[in-house]
Formats: sequence, C-alpha cells, structure tokens
Amino acid sequence: MVKNRLIVLIATGIFLFSGCFKEVPEYEDGHLNINITTRYVDSRFDIDIALDSAAVTLKNNDYKMPMLTDFTDSNGTVLFQDLPWSEYMITSEKEVMLDLGDGELPVPLFADTVFRPDKEESIFTLFARGPAEPGLKINEIYTAGPPNNFFFFFDQYFELYNSSSDTVYLDGMIFCRMGSSIESVTYIFQFPGEPLTGREYPVEPGGFVVLAKDAYNYRDEIFGGLKSVDLSVADWEFVNAADPGGMDNPDVPNIWNIKVGHTLDFMVGLTADALILADGTDVNYFDGIDIETVIDCVEYSSSPTHLKEMPPELDRGFAGIGQQKYSGTSLERRKAGFDTNNSTVDFVIIPAPTVGYQH
Repeated sequence: MVKNRLIVLIATGIFLFSGCFKEVPEYEDGHLNINITTRYVDSRFDIDIALDSAAVTLKNNDYKMPMLTDFTDSNGTVLFQDLPWSEYMITSEKEVMLDLGDGELPVPLFADTVFRPDKEESIFTLFARGPAEPGLKINEIYTAGPPNNFFFFFDQYFELYNSSSDTVYLDGMIFCRMGSSIESVTYIFQFPGEPLTGREYPVEPGGFVVLAKDAYNYRDEIFGGLKSVDLSVADWEFVNAADPGGMDNPDVPNIWNIKVGHTLDFMVGLTADALILADGTDVNYFDGIDIETVIDCVEYSSSPTHLKEMPPELDRGFAGIGQQKYSGTSLERRKAGFDTNNSTVDFVIIPAPTVGYQH
C-alpha cells in the first residue's frame, strides 16, 4: 500500500530553443505550454505511482522571471502555459508513505532533469528517485557498550552490507569518523589495496562485513562478559601502527590509520557521531572528504534536538534517537541495505548487536 503525503516538491527542467541563450533574446515569446506528469517507479518494491498534490517549480535562467510553482492533480499532472522559449531547470523533493512489509515509513523522493522543448505543446514525465541505489552500505553501528556501570565500551564494531547484485571490492576504501562537518575528519583508516581498481578484497552480493575496533572475544573479557560480543570472528580490525599498546589479532586483516600524528584506535561516540565510507580516491583529510567519493554516510545521535553536522546530500537525518549508553543496544537498518539517505528513517534501535547478520 502506498499513501502519498506531500512535504516538499520542487521541480526544475531545462528547455532550449535555437541554442542556449547567454543573453536575453531580442524577441519575447509566450506560446510554450509544458505538461508535466510526476511519477515514482521502483521495481524493487513493485511501486508505480503518480505523485499527486506535488508542488512543481520551474526556474528560468534566460529571462528575468520568477520561479513558477504549481501543484499536480490526482493524476500527478500539472500544466504550465504561455511560457517563453528557453531553458528551465527542474528539481523535485517529496515524501511518501511506503509499506515495505513492516509498516508504513516516510520515504523522501527526489527528481531533477534537463528538458528541451521541440514544439509549443511539450509533454514529459518527471521520474522521482527514491531509496538510494543498491551498493555497499553501513548496515549496523554498535557503539553504546554492553550493560555495565564501569564505563566499558571497547567492543564497538561496524557492519557493512552489499545490497547490490554485483560483487564490490573494499580495496583502498576509507572509513572515517567525522568532526562537525564534511570538512573535518577526526579519524581516517584505510583498507589495503588500490582504490577503484583493486580486486583483492571482494564482498559478494548479500554479504556482510564486520569491522571491529579490536578483533577480540569480549564475551570472555571480565569487563564485557556474557553481555558483550565475540569480535574474534570479525572480518577486519582497525589498527594504528602509532599505538604500540593497541590490539592486533594476527588472524584478522587490518584497516590501517593513515592520519599523521593520530595515535588512537578507531573509537567513536557511544550515542552520537558521524561515519563515512568512501572509495579512497580522496585521502587528503586536511580539507575533508570530497562528497563525490563518499559511498555511504550515517550520522547518529540519541538526542532528538541534535543539530545536523553532515550535509543533507549524504544523510538528511540521524539514527539512534533515544538510545542509552551502556544499554547493549545497537543501531541497524530496518532491512539489510535499505537506504533512503535519511538515517532517521533507515535505522532502528535493536535490543542486542547482530554480528554479521540481520535482526
């Protein structure tokens, strides 16, 4: 069942007649009519719907005219009439309620296009984009620590999941703890291998990958005990060569610190922080991480009044509202790999960590 609920929709398109105008044309023309139908189609969830009551906005760069906004009818259609021939930019954002098997969830949709009319009556369909494309996702974040009253939280781990139908490769990728913005990198650790071209460290479709702060069996640890997790089964372990006292399980491959002067292991905030997985083509951490290289980003915070730190292009919300320190709870995607780029929607708090599998 799909129930549409309008939050915002902005639409932009580009129309061209006789070239791209750099200056205002010598003649004025108002005979162009544009009929736009907005739809959301997603075969993964068997969805094909018209977006009714959606605001559509046209922006023109060639004439000194204001943006035009109107709303789609019950068929998802809106008509703009008596427009000048020109280029128009169209973008869109709308939130719909989707039932993906475990109740309705608000899912943001986006659209943008460039459209050039070839006749006075122009008709086209604007398709919105929904959940992010399949690929490698940060699927679980276990940081809160097991139930205890002596400040033990050293069994932190992160889980990746390949939601695509293709094998992906970890070679050269970086995993970062971010500061207060995309320009601020607190920790940066890198997988071995060559970014983009390396083929040494595959993740098969549907595969889980566990990244442990330390690949140690904390269930045998006096501090963690039976309430903690066994991370000796982790697939990878964060290691900092500048930390001589750090653990290094010889049976688990390493993700290495590459930040000069950083002497700590990969630790994050128990209930608030931001994480980025990027392809590794930008490792110049002095000016942050290029957004174009980011594969996935998750921001989390237990506070409902948390101020966003990561840009909305990467994550429009934050996970973990209400999570408690030393509760033994974990943050996991509602469905393995499900990603709308809004962690408020994508993640739920689960009662206990699930190392290498979905709850």
